[in-house]
Amino acid sequence: MTAQLENFKLSYPEAYEKNLRGVPMGRFGDPELDIGWVCVQLGSPDFKYMSGETLTLEGGMGQRP
Repeated sequence: MTAQLENFKLSYPEAYEKNLRGVPMGRFGDPELDIGWVCVQLGSPDFKYMSGETLTLEGGMGQRP
């Protein structure tokens, strides 16, 4: 959890919980762990054939009913 998110949670616990309930994954994403590692993988030789893709890292927020 980032320092800003921790401050939000401490300052506005009800709003934090309400926002958290809206995330299908049940937790907020961690920029380093959830996004950083994807960037590292994309820069690795394992992904040398991948091109022209858009990856959405949003914890399920874009799911359609």
